[in-house]
Amino acid sequence: MMVGIFDVAFPLVSLVTFSLLTIPVFRLIRKTTHKTAAALVWFAIVFAVVFFAVANLALRYYALPSPQPFISLSLSDTALSWLSSVFMIDGISVYMALMFTAVCAVTLLYSVFYINPKERPSERYYAVMLLLTAAVVGAVFSGDLLTMFIFWEAAAAGSSFLMLYRKNRTSLNSTLKYIVMIVIASAFIVFGLSLVFGITGTLNFWAVKEALIALSDKSLLILAFIFIAAGYAIESAIVPFHFWLPDAYAAAPSSTSAFLSAVIDQGSYYVLIRVLVYILAPTAVLDWTLMLAVMAAFTMIVGNLFALIQNNVKMLIGNICVADVGYNLVAITSLTSDGLRGNLYFFLIGGVTTALAFMAVGIINHYGFKSLQDFSGIGRKMPLSSLALLMAALSFAGMPPFGGFIAKYMVFTSAIEAKLAWLAVIGVVMSVIQVAYLFRLVNYMYGKKPADETRIKEPVKLLIPVFILAGAIIIFGLFPQIVLNLIEPVIRQLPFIP
Repeated sequence: MMVGIFDVAFPLVSLVTFSLLTIPVFRLIRKTTHKTAAALVWFAIVFAVVFFAVANLALRYYALPSPQPFISLSLSDTALSWLSSVFMIDGISVYMALMFTAVCAVTLLYSVFYINPKERPSERYYAVMLLLTAAVVGAVFSGDLLTMFIFWEAAAAGSSFLMLYRKNRTSLNSTLKYIVMIVIASAFIVFGLSLVFGITGTLNFWAVKEALIALSDKSLLILAFIFIAAGYAIESAIVPFHFWLPDAYAAAPSSTSAFLSAVIDQGSYYVLIRVLVYILAPTAVLDWTLMLAVMAAFTMIVGNLFALIQNNVKMLIGNICVADVGYNLVAITSLTSDGLRGNLYFFLIGGVTTALAFMAVGIINHYGFKSLQDFSGIGRKMPLSSLALLMAALSFAGMPPFGGFIAKYMVFTSAIEAKLAWLAVIGVVMSVIQVAYLFRLVNYMYGKKPADETRIKEPVKLLIPVFILAGAIIIFGLFPQIVLNLIEPVIRQLPFIP
């Protein structure tokens, strides 16, 4: 059973086609009596097709006798093949595509209930979400640096449309800051890629790696690496390039924050893994581990300390997203099989937990509760939303039996295994600080009396996707092998990882 061009293109073409069709379809939906139900039917059809496309690709790939990274589509086989775009399928791209599709389906379900389908721009909002998912899936199936750059920049830049949905002064200011940072990042990456192309004569992943291994003078490569790393550090919100993220996520609608934290943020980790681990392998090409370890330490420290001083709950979660970037960098830096397992597991759990937190906070914010003081006694006024936020907080804190416990355990043990015990110690200390400010939030929610004891009727429909994610972090925490079995083929394809 071979994997053909159609198998790779089908998920991308499906998402783009459904994205374009969403706008006229929603114009028809507005004429119906049950608008929300009709919207749900439409997106059920969308994701049934997309899930089938991605699952078909995964099954056909793993049906091969010995699945190895391979190029499935090249636009040119001539002497100018260095200009061609390439799609590639391997274990990590299949895993990422499956996770992105699943998480996007849940966050879009929340968005249908959160963004009223009656609103005029809502169809564009949903269309952009599908288009961004297509761009991220395209990035994970890219087989060369240029194709990955194009897809990834489309996803990163397109995110600004979701941030700006409410069109108020705060969202405009935050989105403008985000766009400026993305433009700077893109310029850095393009310059770095031009240097790589000048050195190697190609941008194909494996051709670049082979050329760099044979390179004797690595001074120009180091310069290229600095620019590429700086560009992706901005987009991944690595300290000191992180300032845009908490502001942007706090100003955006909660459905946007959930989607971006679960899909776009996690996609940035994939880009880092692909460039650093697969292409610039420290054992063969360039030793970047110390630099990334230092950045991981500062990102954990700054993210948690800024969260510690926050009074706005949504801003607090935005800073937790920054801290999570640091934890992921610890796993990448370790360069062990356990480290890569921990990174890919953390990718899923971190995305699900941040999406869960933003969703729960979005419901509570809707009733005007935004600061820690506003959250006083909210556990009594809104017990279901508060329970979901409590579960997210416990997962963030690394408490068993939630998925966050297994994720942090794997990350820190991989650092010790890689002889980076000092980095693991910093991570543990920062986790203790994280527990402190999260328990302060829990204390406000359950330990303090509300100013008004009136019980609020919570929106049951919005709570459905919220508790789907809450159930996921418990199931993956109790049975991590569900995810680890999907990750294992990725580890087997990296023989240079001890």
